[in-house]
Amino acid sequence: MKKEKAIKMLLVDDREGNVLIPELENNGFECKVVRMTCGDYVYKNIGFERKTIDDFCESIIDGRLDNQIEVMKEVYNWVFVLISGRIGDRKSKINDNAIIGKVVSLLVRYKVFVLFADDEKQMAYMIRNIVDKIDDNQSMVNYII
Repeated sequence: MKKEKAIKMLLVDDREGNVLIPELENNGFECKVVRMTCGDYVYKNIGFERKTIDDFCESIIDGRLDNQIEVMKEVYNWVFVLISGRIGDRKSKINDNAIIGKVVSLLVRYKVFVLFADDEKQMAYMIRNIVDKIDDNQSMVNYII
């Protein structure tokens, strides 16, 4: 018998528009649209920054990604960068190695998780699974302590 997932409240930055909201709602989130100082999606102490592959490339070039991540690391215990699209599908002329190098830098330097999704459906599913796994782990830690 399949266990029904509980509805969870997810904050969505108002500058994100309606890009992921239908898929997030299909994955058991109630979405509340608000203006946030950092991050695009937030659940408790988990911050998600969503980028298209082209936006990710541009944020490497103009340097804003590091600033965004530094602020998010101060605010959230868990930080995820979710990239929609594949490296090979980008329009930007940035070198593959610069993209891969930035992903590695985010992982090693900032301890930020970087995930790629083909589309909004996959991205919403990732967010739900991340939230569930972190919630499960935190409740186990609280139970043990």
